[in-house]
Amino acid sequence: MFRKTAMVAVTAGALTFLLAGCGKTTLSTTKTTYKPNGLVAAVKGKSNVKKVHYQLDGGQTKTATVRNHTFVIQVPTKTTRQTVKIKAGSDTTTVHVKGAKKLVGYQKMATTYNQALIASKLSKSDQQAAKKLQTEGAALKKQQATIQAKVKQAQAQIKAGGTAAATGAKTLQTAAAQLKTKAASLQTTQKQVEAAMATAKKQVKSQLLPTKTPSDGIKNVLTTKDYKIRLNVQKGDVLGAAMIVPTKAFKNKTRQKNFGTAFALMTTTTGANAKKVMKQFQKETKDNSGSTTTIDPITSKGVRFTIGVSTSDLYIFMTK
Repeated sequence: MFRKTAMVAVTAGALTFLLAGCGKTTLSTTKTTYKPNGLVAAVKGKSNVKKVHYQLDGGQTKTATVRNHTFVIQVPTKTTRQTVKIKAGSDTTTVHVKGAKKLVGYQKMATTYNQALIASKLSKSDQQAAKKLQTEGAALKKQQATIQAKVKQAQAQIKAGGTAAATGAKTLQTAAAQLKTKAASLQTTQKQVEAAMATAKKQVKSQLLPTKTPSDGIKNVLTTKDYKIRLNVQKGDVLGAAMIVPTKAFKNKTRQKNFGTAFALMTTTTGANAKKVMKQFQKETKDNSGSTTTIDPITSKGVRFTIGVSTSDLYIFMTK
């Protein structure tokens, strides 16, 4: 009787232990430190709960869903190292995300991009006029120092009086005439270019980057039917840029051209060699059989272009 009771007690104790083991929370991550990849760093881990909670640098608590015992926390990159505290039930773990390099200032990117896009819509004659305006303006700037020196000398001659005064007056008259002629030429050309630029700006109004700097975080700053431009902006700096392009856009020449123009301009704004990157991009996408979801990265002047392909879209990430 005693032996039977003892066996029942042992069995009950073992069952209690097993049940307690089944209810224990698990939490782990694949790494302790993560590197930025594209616009974010993907913190990956495993847990047996439905949701995990996390904080970035002690900020607001957020949640991530656990699917098939796996979770992914997308952490927008910053220039500084970030601390990610993760909690599942009573278990906690802490990982870190390395800082990312600044790609370009947003205002510089938007100004360069928009001006170049508008200029690309000018007619050949207007493009020549704009080039002439730039050349003449630069030349006049260089001549200003020489003209100012002559004016100063002439003023001294006039002040001295006598025969030198007549020479000085003539020099001033000649300098004034030169400036008047050049100014008139520049003004005429400038009016022509400004009118053409205003017309071109209307044509691409929906394709321009916002002039106002976006708030911190990851967001689509420009959406067209041919592509999206997504940026990670932190304190006015762009840490990463992405272009998302529907794969069907490549089957239409006009849509393909629109994407190509935008991609070339984005490449230029990041400081990379647009011609080199576009050539390599065309080669890589042409060689891609369609069975792979990634394409070899392209690097130019310190800028890294990572390309991924899904069934519906092509993704191009730009980072340093």
